[in-house]
Amino acid sequence: MSTVAAPARPETEPLRSAPTYADRLVGTFPLIGVYIVLCAVYIVEAWQRITPWLFTDELELTQLSRSIASTGHAARRGQAHSPDSLYTYLTAPLWLIHNTATAYAAIKYVDVFVMTSAVFPTYLLARMLVRRPAALFAAAAAGAVPALVYSSYIVEETLAYPYAALCIFLIAKALVVSPERTRSSRTWIALAVAASLVAPAVKSELVIVPVMFASAALFAALSSESGRRRLAAWSLGDWVGAVILVMGAVFVVSGAGSRYSQAWYAITTFYKHRIIVMGDWAAGALAVGTGVIPLVVGIAALFKAPGETPSRELRMIRATLLAGLISFGLYTAMKAAYLSTVFETRVEERNLIYIAPMLFVATALVLERRSVNLRALAFAGVYVLYLVGYAVYHATQSPYEMGVRLYSDAPGFSIAQQANLTFYLTPRDVRLVLLGLFAVTMLIVLAPRLLATRTQLIGVLMAVLGVGIVAWNLTGEISAAANTNFIGRQFGASLVRPFSWVDAVTKGRPTLYYDQGVSDQTAEWMLEFWNPSIAGVTSLDGTIHGPGPAGEPNIAANGTLETATSPLGSAGQYSYAVESEPCVDLAGKTVARHPYHAADRIRVWQLVELSHPIRFRSQCVGISPDGWSGPLDSSYYRFFGTAGGWLRVDVSRREWSGPTPPSPVHVLVGKLAIRDFEPALGKVTRQVDFTIASGQTHAPVWVHVTTPSIAARVVVDGKFVPCQVEPTLGDCRILGAEVSYRFFRSRPSGKPHKGA
Repeated sequence: MSTVAAPARPETEPLRSAPTYADRLVGTFPLIGVYIVLCAVYIVEAWQRITPWLFTDELELTQLSRSIASTGHAARRGQAHSPDSLYTYLTAPLWLIHNTATAYAAIKYVDVFVMTSAVFPTYLLARMLVRRPAALFAAAAAGAVPALVYSSYIVEETLAYPYAALCIFLIAKALVVSPERTRSSRTWIALAVAASLVAPAVKSELVIVPVMFASAALFAALSSESGRRRLAAWSLGDWVGAVILVMGAVFVVSGAGSRYSQAWYAITTFYKHRIIVMGDWAAGALAVGTGVIPLVVGIAALFKAPGETPSRELRMIRATLLAGLISFGLYTAMKAAYLSTVFETRVEERNLIYIAPMLFVATALVLERRSVNLRALAFAGVYVLYLVGYAVYHATQSPYEMGVRLYSDAPGFSIAQQANLTFYLTPRDVRLVLLGLFAVTMLIVLAPRLLATRTQLIGVLMAVLGVGIVAWNLTGEISAAANTNFIGRQFGASLVRPFSWVDAVTKGRPTLYYDQGVSDQTAEWMLEFWNPSIAGVTSLDGTIHGPGPAGEPNIAANGTLETATSPLGSAGQYSYAVESEPCVDLAGKTVARHPYHAADRIRVWQLVELSHPIRFRSQCVGISPDGWSGPLDSSYYRFFGTAGGWLRVDVSRREWSGPTPPSPVHVLVGKLAIRDFEPALGKVTRQVDFTIASGQTHAPVWVHVTTPSIAARVVVDGKFVPCQVEPTLGDCRILGAEVSYRFFRSRPSGKPHKGA
């Protein structure tokens, strides 16, 4: 009977054979072409990025991967640590290249190829629903999203982004084949389960992937025919009971989280509004970066469109999309709220980029089928209009974060930032552009209804919209890369070439970095990255921090380091030390000097071949890189040397011309004492008092030293805060005076200060 009912094949219609392996291979050429073109763009960007600058992220991952490469175990400055991510194992072999510049370049290029590979799982996901051209659009957009700027960074996103796209494809595929009882279906399910379980090891945030898998399976079950029948049979009491059970489960989970996590307790108890507000900020940044309309149609595509032909693939991808939006959206909002309580208020689009491939697949579906649920489109449009027109316009520091050249946690803003730099667009102008973009793209999406009979024109409009979305994303990515490379050049200029000057001298022998009064650690971080021989980092006053141990050492009365934070054990195992002039003076032979920029002035590092045991000749504390003393004043300690000499103390306010009254200054000189393994001023034997006024430099105070050790202290009574005196200034430190100490073994020419 079925034979009679089937229409006869026309005699002129050729028989279609199954595609051969060669046909399939040729069919992949367009996708491979997209991948190659994008990789070529990103390789050029990576080549132009001369140095890392996103610290401490890039330095910490570098420390971990270098340790894995050299010892097989992860560590930060020699202290054992979790590897944090499979990314550190991916890059570890490349650090076996002994030239740091070559190894860094290799890592950047590998990162480009890895992160751009997100086009492949995105394409496969799209091909479950749409034809090849639309799938190519989704893949190209996923590979052009502004977050691809991370492809030249040493960050976990370079591996996590394509891996999340792979997990999403495998989850959707597993849900599609789950009713089948074949070997192939079991393989897909096993792959999805395995990939989801491994996801947290790729990046801790991807712990949400197993949750997403479970949620997608639940949504798939509820949207099935049997699930809909059961829900349709529910009475009002059933619905009330279900709501009560769900709310009860939420309260139980939240209560357990609050019991074991102070962060969870604080956020869900005192900062619930931040979860919503900061989640909207992240979503708004993603909307701006992806071209606005993908988020609109991505949400609208969750609902059945008019004239839609039901299919299992469509239903399962919708379940996966809904689970992804909820899971990653909630995680991003919670993390942003948490960071606002312990770090700072940030726009955390960086944690939401993983839903972008799904949004582009949904956009491809709407563009190809030219149909969308109007009510859902209206709801999504209003929400996204609120995001781009209000939420991110009133975000943290400035509208669309246009007050900075690049916002590292929200690359979606890069196109707005570049519009300001290139075309001098104001935030108001950018908002008008985004609203105009929203209106135009919405009209194109509605074109099949507005121009129902103009089929050819509709096809052209859909193609234009697809190309426009890819172009918008790629423009944002290129803008972000241009700005990140500009920042890298600035950082490189501050470090001053050659970057690996320490390794060039030490030949890899363990080196200790020593500093004091550090207000900006960027220079040290860069020096540590470019010189792997720097194995330990510390400071006199605790102003040097991580990643990794950086504690203050214990110092004996003769200046010997009794202990120091060291990846090699005792401090005595260091062969060299990088010391910051003029406050760190270690005993040994100076073998190299290198200038660098800090606090708007040129400072100098000295590389010293250490004598053992490691000892200080002298040190001073309480002086910032620009020479000013702070709220705790400044001190100088000389531990050993010749039997006599001269100490010169300079006090000045020449760099300050504000209306502040003269300040009394007391120069105290006395015996060196050790208290709690730290040097201190003991019995005061001499004192010089005077006043210092704005713009004034006092005559040098000369002190004749007759003993090998000495301590001195400069106390400024009338301190001031520049930004309180002159509100236009951004310096809000508590300042005393510009102070410097210098020791001379023989009496210099000129008459010493009569008060000494």
